[in-house]
Amino acid sequence: MHLNRENLPKISNQVDQEHLSSPKRPTRVLLFGTGVLLRALPAFCIEEANRSGTFNGGIVMIKSTQTGSIEPFLKQDGLYTLCTAGIQNNKETTTQQIITCLNDILDANSSWNTILEHAQNKQINIIISNTTEKGIVDVEDDLFAFPPKSFPGKLTSYLYARFQHLGATDESKAIVLPTELIDDNAVKLAQIVRKLATGHSLPTAFIQWLDTHVYFCNTLVDRIVPGAITLEESSYTDKLAIAAEPYFLWAIESKDNYVQQELSFIGSSPYTFILPSIASVREIKLRILNGAHTLTAAAALLAQHRFVKDSLMDSNYERFINQLIHQEIRPSLEAKGIQHNDIKLFSESIIDRLKNPFIEHQWNSIAQNYHAKIKSRVLPLLSYWYAFQEQAPQYISFGFAAYLFLMKTHIHLLEDKSLADEFKNLNFDKIEEFLSNKTIWGTDLMIWPSWAPAIKQHLQQLETVSIHQIMQRL
Repeated sequence: MHLNRENLPKISNQVDQEHLSSPKRPTRVLLFGTGVLLRALPAFCIEEANRSGTFNGGIVMIKSTQTGSIEPFLKQDGLYTLCTAGIQNNKETTTQQIITCLNDILDANSSWNTILEHAQNKQINIIISNTTEKGIVDVEDDLFAFPPKSFPGKLTSYLYARFQHLGATDESKAIVLPTELIDDNAVKLAQIVRKLATGHSLPTAFIQWLDTHVYFCNTLVDRIVPGAITLEESSYTDKLAIAAEPYFLWAIESKDNYVQQELSFIGSSPYTFILPSIASVREIKLRILNGAHTLTAAAALLAQHRFVKDSLMDSNYERFINQLIHQEIRPSLEAKGIQHNDIKLFSESIIDRLKNPFIEHQWNSIAQNYHAKIKSRVLPLLSYWYAFQEQAPQYISFGFAAYLFLMKTHIHLLEDKSLADEFKNLNFDKIEEFLSNKTIWGTDLMIWPSWAPAIKQHLQQLETVSIHQIMQRL
C-alpha cells in the first residue's frame, strides 16, 4: 500500500483519528526548500503544534533549485514518514509518525506565477528557508525573471508581489525565518534583499515596507538528520521517509509581539523558543557540541575509530568528553556570563546524542577544515577559561595537542595546504615558537599561562605512549 491521502485512513495507527478527520488546514507557511532538515524540524514542529491545537496551519513547499523533482511529493500528496531513533535518558528510543501538514508542493521553475499568487494570500505570513549556506549569497540576479535564479532574488520578487497586492497594511506583514547554518542568517538575507530591491529601482515605499512590515529573524537550528531511509516492516511504502535523532533545537531571535503571536508552533517544546538574542544559544552549541567534537576528533582518529558512536562505546572516551564538557567548557561559558540553566539544558543531552547507535557520524567528516575549526571553536574557549583560571585546562589542552600530533604525523589530512610546511617542520621540543606564530593561529598563544608546557607534555606522551593508554590515564 502506497502512502497518500486516500490510503491514510487505512494506516491510522501512525496518525490519530481526530487528526485524520480534520479538514485540510489553511495554508499559512511557505517553505523555500524540500530538504530533510526542513521536513524534520520546521515541518515537524508545525505538525506537532497542529495536533496539540496551538497552531492551525498548512505548508506550501517550494523546490527552488534546478535539480531534483517534486514528483515523489505529488504522488504521496505531500505525506511522508519521520522516524526518530536514538538515546534518551540513557535508553534507546524509536518513534515513527506521518507528517500531514504539507498542503502543496510547487516547483519554482515551472510554477512561479502560482507562487507569486500565494504572495497575495494574507494568511501566508510565515516564510521559512533552508537553501544551504550557499543559498544566502549576494549575486547578480534579475528580479523580473520567472523565476529569479537565486534564493534572495526569489524572496525579493515574492515579497514585492505581496507588497503590490496588499500594500503597507497590517495584513501584508510577513515573518522570514532562514534556517541556513550561518551566523546572523536573517540579517545577511535582509541586506541582500534590500540591495536587490534598490539595484532594481523598486519603489522607496516597498523598501520602507521591508523595514516596517517584514520581520527578518535570525535563527539557530540543530538536529542531526541522516536523510532518506527505507521503512522496515511497515504496512505501507513511502519513498520520502526520513530519519532524525530525537533531539532538536530551534531558536528564533525577535523582540516583537507580532512574531511571538504568529509563531505559536514555537514554545511547545523546551527545545524551541523565541528570545531577544540567540547569541548565547549559538555560543552554547558552538562550544559544547561542536567544541567537544573538535577536541575529541584527533584522539578518536589516532585510535582508528571511524564513527562517533564507536568512541562512545569506549568508557575512556565517554569519560573524557564528560570531563571536557562539565569541568572545562561549561565553567568557561559560565565565566563568560551565560546562564547555568541555559547551558544545562543543552549539555545534559550531549552524551545521549553522541552515543546514538542509529547515526553513523564519521570522525573524518568532523575533521574536515580541522584547522579552521580549532581556531573558531577552541581558541575562544581559552580566553573564557583564562578569565578565571591561571592553569591550563587539562582536557582542552590534550585535545589541542592531539590535533597537532595528528596533523604532524598525518599531514595529508591538513586541508589548508598553505600550512603544510609549517606542520611538517613542527618541532615538538620547540613548541613555543609554533604556538606564538600569528600566521598560523591569528594570535599569539603564548599569552596563556602554562599553555605551552601543558601542550609539550601531552605531545611527549603521544610520542611515547599509545593513545589507548593515554585515554585510560586522563
